[in-house]
Amino acid sequence: MLTYSETTPAPETLMESFKGFSSVAGSLLHIHDKKVHQKALDMLEKLLETASEDADAPEHALIDLLAGTIERYESSLPEYQAFESKVASMDSGISMLRLLMQNYGLTGLDFEHEIGKRSYVSLILSGERRLTRDHIAKLSSRFNISPALFF
Repeated sequence: MLTYSETTPAPETLMESFKGFSSVAGSLLHIHDKKVHQKALDMLEKLLETASEDADAPEHALIDLLAGTIERYESSLPEYQAFESKVASMDSGISMLRLLMQNYGLTGLDFEHEIGKRSYVSLILSGERRLTRDHIAKLSSRFNISPALFF
């Protein structure tokens, strides 16, 4: 027979508490439209801003629960699935190069010392050419990142 301590509630007690929580937060636990999705994102942002540094604080469990709900909703959207499919099929070196360009506001002209002329950078970005080990070493040095991020 199972026994429950003060720190481990009986399943019935836990279920009653959760039913109360669900009656307040039910729409955020089962997101079915963009309006509730946005409310959930806003709620998550507020929770993240005010959360305690203590990883065991109760709000962290709520953050995990809400983030999981948001992720389930987003992964059901056709545009999310298309994006994930595109990312999965993209060469990781090209993805990293595009990310660096976006984050630093760079163009193909800005990589002459690491890759070569703008036309060659364009060939790499279009998938017609690949980054070489030398390119990766130079890019890693320039941006102070691990070469592994390109693989």
